[in-house]
Amino acid sequence: MKRFSAILRRKGYILLDKRQRFAIQTIVLTVGILLTQLIWEDFRFVMVILLSVATYPLTVWSLTEDILGTEWLLLFILPVFFVASLSLFYFLLPGRWFTRLTVTLVFAIGMYAILLVENIYNVALSRSIQLLRAAQSVGLLLTLVVVFLCSNIVYSLRLPFWMNLFVLGIICSVLAMQSLWSVKLEEKLTKPLYIYSFLVVGLGVGELVLALSFWPIPNASYSLLITASYYALVGVVQQHFLGRLFSNNIREYILVFVFSFILTFFTTKWG
Repeated sequence: MKRFSAILRRKGYILLDKRQRFAIQTIVLTVGILLTQLIWEDFRFVMVILLSVATYPLTVWSLTEDILGTEWLLLFILPVFFVASLSLFYFLLPGRWFTRLTVTLVFAIGMYAILLVENIYNVALSRSIQLLRAAQSVGLLLTLVVVFLCSNIVYSLRLPFWMNLFVLGIICSVLAMQSLWSVKLEEKLTKPLYIYSFLVVGLGVGELVLALSFWPIPNASYSLLITASYYALVGVVQQHFLGRLFSNNIREYILVFVFSFILTFFTTKWG
């Protein structure tokens, strides 16, 4: 992979600085997102797939210097999922220009922020950087947005309960890998990272998804509770990785989940 980056630099493919590349990638994807609403309906889903797939090489081009080891996987999880989830969520919104332009603007801001976050992770893997704490917070916030959008999309499809468990369980497991990896930024994928991502976060969220599949719950409340559960589980595991798993930290995450659960319970139409 180091040779790949060196070849790109030697061949002259990296002629712009990172900020310029971030801006170009954001513009290209933003135009693509907007086009998904303007092209024929039969081609919209294909367009979403193409945009999601294209996000990976575009992000490689934007971040190509010094990408090492696991970064070739973990640095690209959030950008790809953000593009895919927001593109699909677009289909659930009213077809008004105000809505389209608002969501497009939000996407552009979010995409650029994600590229900045991934760049900080990339740099922080080889040397300490003061912006890492801020990048971790912004990265987690944007990941929660992706979890909310994915939950909303899956629930809108009215899939069987086992399919809800499988789809959202896998999505949350993969997203959790980057959320947990960002705490220590190790060059190799470790066994604890797999275990906590898939067996703690993924399975934990999946079990809640399974239970909520039988509730007469509104879409927004469903997505909010799934997102809160992801936040609570990932937050606790992150504190464990940092050696800061104290009672006050655990209490904070529990309170967020309990508040979301109570809100969901009282907005559910039981009869």
